[in-house]
Amino acid sequence: MRRICTFIMILCSSYLFLQAQDHLRFASAFTDNLVLQQKSRVKIWGYAPPRSTLQVLASWSRKEKTVKADTCGKWMIELSTPAGSYQTYNLSIANTEQTVVLKNICIGEVWFCSGQSNMEMIMRNDPQWRLYVDNANEEIAVADYPGIRFMTVQRNESFTALDEVLTEGWQVCSPQTVGGLSAVGYYFARKLLSSLDVPVGLVVDAYGGSPIQSWIPYAETLKPLYKAEHETLQEAVEKGKEKPEYNMLSSLYNAMVHPLIDYKIRGWLWYQGEANVGDAGRYIAMMKDLVSSWRKKWKAKLPFYYVQIAPFQYPGYQKEKWAELAEVQSMALQTISSSGMVVTADLGDSTNIHPGKKKPVGERLALIALSDTYHQKIKSQSPSLKRLTLEQGKLRAEFDFAYHGLRLEGVHHEFEISSDGMTYYKAIVEIKGSCVWLSSPEVPSPRYVRYGWRDACVSTLYNSENLPLGPFKASVDI
Repeated sequence: MRRICTFIMILCSSYLFLQAQDHLRFASAFTDNLVLQQKSRVKIWGYAPPRSTLQVLASWSRKEKTVKADTCGKWMIELSTPAGSYQTYNLSIANTEQTVVLKNICIGEVWFCSGQSNMEMIMRNDPQWRLYVDNANEEIAVADYPGIRFMTVQRNESFTALDEVLTEGWQVCSPQTVGGLSAVGYYFARKLLSSLDVPVGLVVDAYGGSPIQSWIPYAETLKPLYKAEHETLQEAVEKGKEKPEYNMLSSLYNAMVHPLIDYKIRGWLWYQGEANVGDAGRYIAMMKDLVSSWRKKWKAKLPFYYVQIAPFQYPGYQKEKWAELAEVQSMALQTISSSGMVVTADLGDSTNIHPGKKKPVGERLALIALSDTYHQKIKSQSPSLKRLTLEQGKLRAEFDFAYHGLRLEGVHHEFEISSDGMTYYKAIVEIKGSCVWLSSPEVPSPRYVRYGWRDACVSTLYNSENLPLGPFKASVDI
């Protein structure tokens, strides 16, 4: 019991003390080519001989500042950044023996991209794992965007909160480098760059196959909801494992997120959920824990924009399991403030959990950011059910965010209706503006409707902005 209590005390600690440093350097997140958040107070940190006095000079301010390393050799300083532009800068840290200079720094907008494999999936195709981005070769050949910079955090796990991430540093987007960039992140950044005309920096922090529990700080999981995960984690410790698995509680937060909570960002992009299909009952609570805990750690109510998982025929599950998880993700919009969701019900691949249509995913994320964070007059929302009524023997579904009206693409649709909520029949669909009328000769007294309620659904109902309707279930009260 004493061993378990000691372990919990260690995990609850938010800081892993450093060994003394014998040389001067920036933390791993700060390299040449980095992007700092514009018009902000940003924190810069690194390591030096303990208690040494250091001089910091940012070329955008030309005013030298002094900072002192602590007893473990860590130093941190806050600097003010100007408005974003394509001008490049240097940043230096010096003591009496050494000067370290970061070059080619940009000031702009920084977004943190996290989740599992569909966020991690890079532009370069990988036949071994059936990872194919649509038109990848053509897109890579013209990806000359020096205003887009990115840092990819390498996969890592830890029982305790670490102080540094594993990374090769920041890279400038070009045909030579973009192949290693998250495809969703790239298309998001490209659209932001063209709309805002300032540099865009991406911190890509994703891990294929990871459940949401791995990304939540340990202190946020001390509740019955995570009982099974705590038992698994405790068993790993008792067996003397040096590192946890990627799917264990808090393991990825500790190693990949915690070291960056002082890095100033504009918001988070999240694409995850496939690893939690079959666990929809807990997912919304865990999603709320993730967002609230990250906001506490960053000490800011930053926007959280996420992607609803795409349709896929999941093996070994009932055919509705995808729809159940996707519906829960949609419900989270009502409970998580400053959030937005991209619907991908028209972008799935029933035979590949990693669909190739990454361009519309990234661009739809950008539309939400441009609308909600940057306050541009852009229509960015997918249709969502507003009201369901029974009129003259037909169900009348009225939708928000139809904008200039709804439309079906082709003859296929995913609407089904029922009188008892158990046996459903394909509906006859009539569209009038923002309303869809549903009927069927097999259902003379309809009360229930569902849309896209199967793993391999293909959404074909769009609003006037070509944004699709996602899966839902609803009923009318008689």
